[in-house]
Amino acid sequence: MSQEDEQRAYLASVMERTGWNQTELAQRAGLDPSTLSRFINGGREGHALRPGTIRKIEQASGLAVSGEAVAVAAQGFAESEASPFEVLAHSPFKAIIAALAQGRMNLDPWTLQSRALEGAGYRPGDILLVALDETPALGDVVCAQIYDWTKGRAETVFRIFQPPYLIAATGDPQLMRPHLVDDGAVTIKGVVLQSLRGRGAT
Repeated sequence: MSQEDEQRAYLASVMERTGWNQTELAQRAGLDPSTLSRFINGGREGHALRPGTIRKIEQASGLAVSGEAVAVAAQGFAESEASPFEVLAHSPFKAIIAALAQGRMNLDPWTLQSRALEGAGYRPGDILLVALDETPALGDVVCAQIYDWTKGRAETVFRIFQPPYLIAATGDPQLMRPHLVDDGAVTIKGVVLQSLRGRGAT
């Protein structure tokens, strides 16, 4: 089954389980209804939905493609370490991100909101471009999710990969706890390939 077929099956499952139609699903996820209708009806043959689009659908429905817990903001931890970066049409970063992506569909931009990597040169407000499903190497900055299965929630974090742990580079004692990567409670989602910094980064 192709990625497009898997995504169409996922969308069909979401609509069946929620009772929403295409238009309502798009509206709840903050998407243009035509984005879903063209894709579902085969008008985007050879083009899978972008990771950011799938993430919005997961957030809106609470149903993940993989069956894992979904990191829904309202049910998340008290403070979020990162948030998805929305590439708006008028954003000065749009052309830059498109150029860096070089046609890659699995490049996902995030805005860093913590000081967990300040010792490695990353500041709150930086935009981190994550290559999803990239295999991390020693010392890579990675995007990971830490799951709390008892409460059905997950926290997205950015850390340095020091096998078999994820570690921070900061003087903040609240962020210094290492996390063991075990593919259960802690899962690496991708590797940071590039970072961008706007004038508002602190």
